[in-house]
Amino acid sequence: MNLTSYFYRVPLCVPYWNGATYRGILRSFLSGSVIDGPDLSELRSLVIETLGVEEAVLCGSGSLALEIALRACDVRQGDEVVIPTFCCTAVVSPILAVGALPVLADVGEDLSITAETVEAVLTDKTKAIIVPHLFGNPADIKAIMELARGRTIRVIDDAAQALGATIDGRPIGRLGDAGILSFGSEKVCFGLGGGIVVSRNRDFLNGSSKIDLAPAELSPAVRNFLSTMIWRRWRRWTLPVQAALSRVKTTTPDSPPIPYRKEIMANLNAAVALSLMQTLPENIAARRARVQAYQDLLGTEERLEFIPHRTGSAYLTQVIRLLPKHRGNDLAAHLIQVLGSAGYEVQGSYVPIHLLSHYETRAHGCLPRAERVWADLIELPCEPEVSFDHVERIASIVKQVLNS
Repeated sequence: MNLTSYFYRVPLCVPYWNGATYRGILRSFLSGSVIDGPDLSELRSLVIETLGVEEAVLCGSGSLALEIALRACDVRQGDEVVIPTFCCTAVVSPILAVGALPVLADVGEDLSITAETVEAVLTDKTKAIIVPHLFGNPADIKAIMELARGRTIRVIDDAAQALGATIDGRPIGRLGDAGILSFGSEKVCFGLGGGIVVSRNRDFLNGSSKIDLAPAELSPAVRNFLSTMIWRRWRRWTLPVQAALSRVKTTTPDSPPIPYRKEIMANLNAAVALSLMQTLPENIAARRARVQAYQDLLGTEERLEFIPHRTGSAYLTQVIRLLPKHRGNDLAAHLIQVLGSAGYEVQGSYVPIHLLSHYETRAHGCLPRAERVWADLIELPCEPEVSFDHVERIASIVKQVLNS
């Protein structure tokens, strides 16, 4: 491996932090408010105001927020919950935690579930549908809510990857019976972790199924902060160490799910999240500009498809599909390798959950769209710190590989 591969020009998914973020971190440590403090209530108030909801519960992770939402929707043992097969595997564990079974649906052209793919897997045991807005791109949740209406099926608006996105001018996260936000890894607001479950009904999250959350613990909160700073925020310089460690221990898409703690969000995490929400409009505007630049530079390539962003997207990343000349050619894997050698750390996208062995799920028949496209997908970086010079260089390499 050459020196460029160790010190990447553009490392993968670096958090977009600013001076306010570091001031919030410093204030939390100097005031002794790492676990409990005023940032928790300020973040809650800002989320309620921004999303136009009545209630928001801050907790330790997006996965925990999803479990709370499922319990509020009265999902219980033996119920079925519909999710897309093409999404983050973190949605599976909360469903299993409440005793329900994840049922996998296929996706549409924009890689999100649709009313048609959901309807194909509904049964008399279906109790809820989780609608993730992948890559910051709004899914057609309104059509899915119309499908669920009159069937006593709840809809959860999963905005973990789409904080700041809108549909018809209305914030994503507030459109279902409950919604969730996340400040975890590789999100629009990539902070120190933590999740929020929201509802437009003040009493919806306070039923008999409410979880009693423990306070966050100091040692794990500090370790998480150091890990995020060292391995993610300073990833460009710490990648050599990560590369060495990955030879000893690696996590693959087929690895068992990681358990999550059932605790309140730490004030330190809330301080970081608060600073990120305050810069959310400029964050999304910068991402939108980079998506447009990729489209301007690569839009005429015959063997490349853009996964389109709808109006109101948060533009987390730009997913492209490569169309190899011969089916046996793994063009996406080759491009990832070439970009990596040039100093650009990019990744493929999700492996469909029904193709993974460690996840207890059910799929009714084949899921052709997800199976057909997943291996040909690559996520191009759109973070605000990715310069337009780097966008041009990435696009140039993509063209070279496609035409070689």
